[in-house]
Amino acid sequence: MKLTIKRRIALLYTALTCALLAILLPIVYGSVLASLSLDIQSRLDSAVAQVSLAMSEEDGRLVCSEPLDLPDHILMQVKDADGALLYATAGSGWLEGLQADGRQNVLHRGEIYTVLRESFTVEESVVTATAAISSDYAQSSLRLLKKLLYLLVPVYLALSAAGAYLLARRAIRPIAEITRAAEDISAGDLSRRIAGIATRDEVQELADTFNAMLDRLEESFARERQFTSDASHELRTPVAVISACAEELDGAVRGAEGAETLAVIRKETARMGKIISQLLMLTRGYEGRCHIEKEDLDLREAVDSVMDELAETAAASRIRLTDLTPAGCLVYADQSLLTQLLINLIGNSIKYGVPGGRVVVQADAGARGCTFSVSDDGIASGPKSCPTSLSAFTGRTRPGTAPARAWGCPSSSGLSSCTAEACPSAASTAPAPR
Repeated sequence: MKLTIKRRIALLYTALTCALLAILLPIVYGSVLASLSLDIQSRLDSAVAQVSLAMSEEDGRLVCSEPLDLPDHILMQVKDADGALLYATAGSGWLEGLQADGRQNVLHRGEIYTVLRESFTVEESVVTATAAISSDYAQSSLRLLKKLLYLLVPVYLALSAAGAYLLARRAIRPIAEITRAAEDISAGDLSRRIAGIATRDEVQELADTFNAMLDRLEESFARERQFTSDASHELRTPVAVISACAEELDGAVRGAEGAETLAVIRKETARMGKIISQLLMLTRGYEGRCHIEKEDLDLREAVDSVMDELAETAAASRIRLTDLTPAGCLVYADQSLLTQLLINLIGNSIKYGVPGGRVVVQADAGARGCTFSVSDDGIASGPKSCPTSLSAFTGRTRPGTAPARAWGCPSSSGLSSCTAEACPSAASTAPAPR
């Protein structure tokens, strides 16, 4: 089970509560026990004090001149110096055998009694009062206290843990909004912002900082796209001039070396022009200004056309091109973009494949659309390099539009096996509408 922050906070709070209870409960129990012991001693002292005040001498003999109002459950026995019984309560006969003065605990008939025996003088006569009280009510109170603690402590801990979890979830709830915003940003939506957090604490500060970072990122990406667009526009003119000059010099250059140099210039100029056009198209796609004309296309015809175009390049590397695309596999796509996608995939497989190997294009027309794959005999780099090598296929054109997606595994520098799906921004693999 995943140990989230909410669960960790609840567990830590519960552990802290257990530690505090482990410290406080013995203190409470000891305080109750001391209070009960003090109550017992107070009752015994009160009973003996009443006896000392009530005893007097009449006609040469000691008598209890006043009625005694003894505390509840007190057993009392009063004797003179000769051991004659002056006063006794019912059931106090067993106290006669006690001789030691002071307080003591005595076991009688299975019960523990606290006994206080004191001597005092009345009219020059020594009187001994023995008071006893059962400790059973104190023990009953302690047993009841234990039962209550055994019952209430688990309930208190459960309520504390639940309360801590709910409070932690409430406090961390804004972080879920930050997480969702980060997920949207990872999908390419830089316009996403975190709203509705007004907690006036560290979480709100984090959300505000996150929003400020998103503002800077969105501005930075906008400047980058603008720079790419401006650079593409500015570079088209000088490249066109260089290409025109090369065409003019085609018949004027003499000698094999000059002709070879001019051919290189024309080749690299054409390649640079193609790169600039692609950069411009990519920028327009990011800005949502890329004009797309979708139509029903036969995937097998598109693959055959690209293979015919790349046949000489494949033959130079002794690579066989095989088209296993089934007939009648229709896609609803922009023809130029689909052709460019196939040229990139098949061209990379030829460029980075093993000499003498082969490149195979396969397709599967399922109920949800048509999926095709391009595979070669190159050495795969592994799944970890897939996201970066396929980044050109995974960008969004603008916030809110669907991405063009591709999945595959690159070879050493190209694609060893790639399965691509053109989405609504460029093409659709769903069956063409009828």
